[in-house]
Amino acid sequence: MAENTNKKPSIWSRMGKFFKDCKSEFKKLVWPTKQQLLKNSALVLVSIVVVGACLALVDFGLNKGVFALKDLIDYIRPVS
Repeated sequence: MAENTNKKPSIWSRMGKFFKDCKSEFKKLVWPTKQQLLKNSALVLVSIVVVGACLALVDFGLNKGVFALKDLIDYIRPVS
């Protein structure tokens, strides 16, 4: 009778392989220099301010537009 060669490895051997692979991946990490970190952090902060300002302008414009539309409706159909 033929032996079953498609046997699944045990949970412990799979966990051991996982942690061994993690360790080898961590050895490949390259940390940024202090100058790169400061430059990238400044870029993120500037981007946040720019996007926040754009969102504030859109919000302001939509708010003014909705109230202008409400005033137009009240002008066309006065409240009795």
